[in-house]
Amino acid sequence: MYKFSKPLSLVAAALVVAGCNSSDDNNTVVNPPVHLPELEVCKTFQNKSPMIVRGNNPDLFNQTITIGATGDMHGRIWAYDYALDAEDVNAGFTKIATLLHEERANAENMLMIDLGDTVQGNSAELFNSEPVHPVVETMNFMDYDLWVPGNHEFDFERSFLFRNLEGFKGSIISSNIIWEDNITECKTEGQEIPLLPPYQVYEFNGARVAIVGLTPSWVKVWQAASPDNFRNLDFKDEFTSVESAVNEVIDVYNPDVVIGALHYGRKENGDGVHKIASKLADKFDVIFMGHEHARFIEQVEKDSDYTKEMLEISKAGEAEFEDKSISGEYNSENRHTKVKVIEPGNWGWALAKAEIELEKDDNGKWQIVDTTLSNLKVDEIEEDTALQAEMQWVHDESVADANELIGEVKGNFTNSANGGADEATGEEQVLNNDGLRLYTTIHNAKLADAPLSALINDIQIMNIEEKGPEGIQVDVSAAAIFSDGSNLFHGQEYKKKDSANLYMYDNELVAVSIKGEQLKDYMEWSYSYFNQYVEGDITVSFNPDMPAFNYDIFGGTIKYVVDLSKQGRVEDSEGNKITDGERIEIVEIAGTDFDADATYTLAVNDYRYGTTMLAKGWITEADNLWQSTNEPVYAVRDMLTAYVDDKELLDRADFDYQNWYIKQYGIVEADGTITNPGSMIETRQDEGAGQDLWEQLQNKEICILRAEAGARSSIHKAVNINDASTYFANPLFGSAEGDALYQGCIYANQP
Repeated sequence: MYKFSKPLSLVAAALVVAGCNSSDDNNTVVNPPVHLPELEVCKTFQNKSPMIVRGNNPDLFNQTITIGATGDMHGRIWAYDYALDAEDVNAGFTKIATLLHEERANAENMLMIDLGDTVQGNSAELFNSEPVHPVVETMNFMDYDLWVPGNHEFDFERSFLFRNLEGFKGSIISSNIIWEDNITECKTEGQEIPLLPPYQVYEFNGARVAIVGLTPSWVKVWQAASPDNFRNLDFKDEFTSVESAVNEVIDVYNPDVVIGALHYGRKENGDGVHKIASKLADKFDVIFMGHEHARFIEQVEKDSDYTKEMLEISKAGEAEFEDKSISGEYNSENRHTKVKVIEPGNWGWALAKAEIELEKDDNGKWQIVDTTLSNLKVDEIEEDTALQAEMQWVHDESVADANELIGEVKGNFTNSANGGADEATGEEQVLNNDGLRLYTTIHNAKLADAPLSALINDIQIMNIEEKGPEGIQVDVSAAAIFSDGSNLFHGQEYKKKDSANLYMYDNELVAVSIKGEQLKDYMEWSYSYFNQYVEGDITVSFNPDMPAFNYDIFGGTIKYVVDLSKQGRVEDSEGNKITDGERIEIVEIAGTDFDADATYTLAVNDYRYGTTMLAKGWITEADNLWQSTNEPVYAVRDMLTAYVDDKELLDRADFDYQNWYIKQYGIVEADGTITNPGSMIETRQDEGAGQDLWEQLQNKEICILRAEAGARSSIHKAVNINDASTYFANPLFGSAEGDALYQGCIYANQP
């Protein structure tokens, strides 16, 4: 760790020590190891030398350097989802470990990277008080070489992050996290001091590989309600930080291969990885990325239009293996014209791998001959028993915690004939072999008011009014149905895991003051999740650019109507409003007519508070009336648990009220009956073409269309009786039954 007044690498460029991979017998120490003190305020935490030697054979003429990466693991040590209390064949460090054994048998010097969002999620928070978090210990056990912190590493107090940075045995890099210049704990003397090194260099038998890291700068926005999580830290612009870091490492180390390890979306706030790849394609050879939870292998041309979609170069578009007939040659002659980008999904769906072939030219300099990318899926991979044994205690404690019985459910919390979630079939969600939902339509509770959303909103209101400033009364609460698998059925035992299934994130609760005009704009923003209704539609469809977790439903004293035939709110790629929405009619709040000039009290989670409310200027920090940060029960998810634990009975009747509906749909009663049906329902019940098409969808004879194959893919076209291109025939209809029938509706069968 150093306090740098000049580029990081210039301070210690001559220091070269062995790598941390204990299975690597070729690591050599060129200079004696240097003692690097523990993390200190106003110092750069650097626990490894800037350059690490991974093999020292000067006689090699050619070699293949293999680099692997995981991203967005979110606490998945075992292949297990504790919210569902079930195995997950598409997840887990334990499965990645098995793949690593196989890969390292063929490439003993293989580098292993984690791309961040690692220690949060899947009951990982149970172990936050451990000296080193079990997820970090897992990476140490697996000999990870490099870790790039993601935004969710900042979900907890700063001491938690620092403790685990110190506990990781590999290198940790990020090019854009710095100590803020007005820090009071020490003096920066006007210098820009990085928290972490911007890059790490490895040398493979004389060939140098530089890796540049990145963390989203919006951490301060997303965690605005919890400023202690990033106390005295600042986050620089992503593009300029990466550009500066890659230029510096090239100038100082002259690497033969340059890799990006970026926790950043492809189209993040108008910029993103596509911009970095397009502008810096002449610098980078491969970019590993996380943050989107997406599955793809792409290629980006130098100076291409980064606002457009990029070329998918995997075979059949399945994000597994690079198709050379699409990507073409990549070598020393054309490497400055394009760059390949890969993301391995989330939770351990796959191990991303880059194989970089090098050979020496006549001058003895290493040149790239080819690069090949792949995502090695884990669905058919066995779990590593050694890692399972090491982390058995974590698994056992997580399962026991998830299954703690705290109450009972009375009544179905979704309005359908049998309480099922899917609006067309009345069934629960069905997943394919890759863990992706096979859609029929939307979750009932997202399309019409239901106790499932009212439960979350009412719990938020109760907690603010009980624990907030004396006399505070919440007018409106906003909450999302995060998972299509969220549901509660009459007679089921309510266990702790059910709270995690209803509310998967560790969000805190915030009460804010907001003007009526801004509240309506917020609601218009939320309901821009839906595409505009067209005559003949029998289903709804969704804006593929808006994640489902941004769709909030509003409860409390508010009553409103949504008209999907009207223009939705439109934003540019940077999130700036272009067009006002016209969909929301607020009938009343707190028993009186809505007033755009009035001030209302709103309950939201801390993520929405920071990333949306503050970012869009609907409120300021001065409008923050209360937040749950310092409460013994601070997370919304745990508030749900505490409520059921106290009542012992979670009764639908306590949350059964109707305060909103979609005009084209109607109001849905407990048994699924729709009163005052709108035009969409009337078309389904026309005793003609509309009814026939709706019954075909219910029977899975036809399938809906999705925007892409990914985990967060939206139904981007509504099924319409006047347009046969809005659906396709299920090729398995008549030959398969039950869940197997859904397989005919996979994205690969879509025309």
